[in-house]
Amino acid sequence: MKKTLSIADAWRFRSTERKLFFACFCTIALGYLGLSLNDMADQEGWSRKDFLPLMVFGLSLCLIHLWFVCFRFQGDTKLLGAVVLLGGFGILAQHRMGLFDLDHPWKLSHLAYPIGITLMLITSSLFKGSRIVILQRLGWLSALLSLGLMVALLLTGTRYRGATYAAGQLTPTEIIKLFMVLFLASALASREKAIRKSLESKGGRSITLMILPIYLVFACLVGLLILQRDLGMVMILALMLCLVLFFLTGQWRYVILSSGGMVLAGWIAQSWLSHARGRIQTWLDPFTDPTGAGWQILQGLSGMFAGGIWGAGFGKGNPERIPIAESDFIYAVIGEELGFAGCVVLVGFYLIFFHQCYRVAIQCKDTFGSILAAGITSIWACQTLLNMGGVTKAIPMTGIPLPLVSHGGSNLVTVCIGLGLLLSLSESEGRYPSKASKPPPKRSSSRKSS
Repeated sequence: MKKTLSIADAWRFRSTERKLFFACFCTIALGYLGLSLNDMADQEGWSRKDFLPLMVFGLSLCLIHLWFVCFRFQGDTKLLGAVVLLGGFGILAQHRMGLFDLDHPWKLSHLAYPIGITLMLITSSLFKGSRIVILQRLGWLSALLSLGLMVALLLTGTRYRGATYAAGQLTPTEIIKLFMVLFLASALASREKAIRKSLESKGGRSITLMILPIYLVFACLVGLLILQRDLGMVMILALMLCLVLFFLTGQWRYVILSSGGMVLAGWIAQSWLSHARGRIQTWLDPFTDPTGAGWQILQGLSGMFAGGIWGAGFGKGNPERIPIAESDFIYAVIGEELGFAGCVVLVGFYLIFFHQCYRVAIQCKDTFGSILAAGITSIWACQTLLNMGGVTKAIPMTGIPLPLVSHGGSNLVTVCIGLGLLLSLSESEGRYPSKASKPPPKRSSSRKSS
């Protein structure tokens, strides 16, 4: 049973989180200081406003930790370690790119991070414990909202750089990722017993029939996304669906199906959609139009090649030569200024982050919560893979931002909401150990197991 904590107990319990936060803040502060020293030759002096993003980052860490302590939160104390470092690095990278208009700090784009952190804390507290099961009843409603949102966006949105945006250049389709994960978790959890029974009797075809309604909903949404020309979202949802089915059934055929489906989707897109055909041709041979469609990927590869092993130094690169470097191609900027070593470190922190998230999914005893955590994590993992793969020319570029690092308010807010759900799922198991530092000898084994 989960134990009720006092404030003092919660403070001791979350000591690991506190140490991780402090280490992350020191790391980002050193990066900030190094960037400022590099720019000293071009500036008259330092200003307090230059350090405003760093101060906001530090205050957010204090707020997160104090919130969890005051609410006696018993969730995972290590999950946010890699998250805050990636988020802090994203703030540092955006500051280096000159995206913060410090003379107008209340711009909507500047508020994405505070809004995201606030929603993460509210979500983690609102659905902690067994209250997360309330969301299971909203599965089909989430699917209908996703389809309705896509129709509304197609009718009222505006085209920009090949995609469709709502007013203020917002991308409301970001929330569709969470809606579809919620729908998938609810639908699969309601069929879990039948799926398990079918797996024991090796009835593969019956599983396909059981999840046919799920396929139909995804097919309708994919059709609307193709009309919107958001092929990146199509790939993310398709990969997420196959990964979650593999997570639930343990059958590799769903992984093979996803690989075959990706190849088939690429062939169909190249055959029928001029926008997708242009991207695939640019991927295959960017030198066919080196000053046009191929300019971005060629400049990104050139910057990463110039960075070498150790990079040119943070703040000493030329990211202005890469179009949309702050969003789609932020990984190329990291490769140029921090080199191959910096890219490896960044990938390592992403792997740590995904490992912690999947661990939450595995440890969930409730099927709905387990699938929900696996689906959310798969969305982020696929998004990271598609971004890095597109920048390095391993796969066609899809215009997908890098989670927590790329500039993009809608994506950041959505990621924070997903983190709130994961934290609430980690709290539901009650991780607080025994309060006594030296339990009585006769009861040590029983108290340890509890």
